[in-house]
Formats: sequence, C-alpha cells, structure tokens
Amino acid sequence: MKCKIERPEPGVLSYSEGGTHYRFPIYEEDGRVVFVAWPTTQRNFLLLHNWTRTPREFPDADRNRITARIVDHFRRQGFRVRVVTREEDDEPGLQFHPELFECKGLATEILDAAGFSWLSDYGSIDLLHEEFGLEICGINEETSVEPIVHVLRSAFPHWHYHHVYQKDHGRERGWKFAIHMFPPNCRGGRWVEADQ
Repeated sequence: MKCKIERPEPGVLSYSEGGTHYRFPIYEEDGRVVFVAWPTTQRNFLLLHNWTRTPREFPDADRNRITARIVDHFRRQGFRVRVVTREEDDEPGLQFHPELFECKGLATEILDAAGFSWLSDYGSIDLLHEEFGLEICGINEETSVEPIVHVLRSAFPHWHYHHVYQKDHGRERGWKFAIHMFPPNCRGGRWVEADQ
C-alpha cells in the first residue's frame, strides 16, 4: 500500500496510507532522527463524512509496518534513526529517564529568558518520568499561564500532550502546566536503535 510521509511542522511527522492518517512525535538529537512510534492522533476518512477520530489503539502489526516504512524513508535520505516506543509490559513500575534532567535545565533557562523567575513566577519544575515530560507547578498568576504554555510548547514541539489545571489546596497552590511525549499513565517508553 502506498504511503505519504511528511513533516508539516516542527515536532510532527504526518503519515498517511489508504484512508488513515496518523501524527507522530519526531525530533532530531545527536545527529539522528528520533521517531516516536506511537501516534498522538489517528483519523480515518469516511466517504460521507469528514475525518473522524478512532480509538487510541495502535496494533503491533500497524506499528511494525509503519515504523519500518518511516525508518526506511529516513535512511534513504541519509539519516541515522532512533525509534522510541511505549513500554509494552503490564508490570506497573516507576520509569526513570535521566535525560529529563537536561530538559528541566533547558526549560528553566527558557523560562528565565522569557522573563519568568523561579520562586517568583512559578514554584518548581517536576519531572514526569512515566509520560516523559515536565510539569511547571505553582504558577502564581493566571495571566502567566498562557505565555508559559507558548514558550514551552515552542521549546518541546515533539511533546504533543499538555494540560493546564489549578491547584487550590496543599503545597504549591496555583496553576500547573504539564507537557509530555506520551499520554498519561502510559508507563513511559523505551529507546530502540533502528540501526541494530
């Protein structure tokens, strides 16, 4: 089956085959293309209707076929490829991604450059190991939320999931903004070298 692979915007890979369209996170790191083999959206085109969302399921056969085509696509262009997949086991457990500490440092620098100071404008940046992302906690002013969202979504365009909520009790009251690569409660991901 013929497929179409595009990068319509930073952090997004668009893949279409037949009447199905997927959007995947993608980014470059250390001279490699990093493809996240779990779609953030999947839509099917129905002849009499517009695009409709389908349930968030990604069968192994589809993942393997699509991943192989995308890896081949980038290899033919001369890129080295690394593939990230969701954790497959059913064992609940804490994921640990030490590279998130670098992301936290980058987020701190970016927020500082945008005029947001730690302890003045927000309380902390927490690591979301399970979802592979960050959570900015204790944002004091509601007017600061949207600029913080914009700055961090621009810095991490391959992290497609995000949400904002207000915490009105306990430690670090105020607004929270979470941005991450995998959907909530997905048990993180694992890194696979496609070169193997």
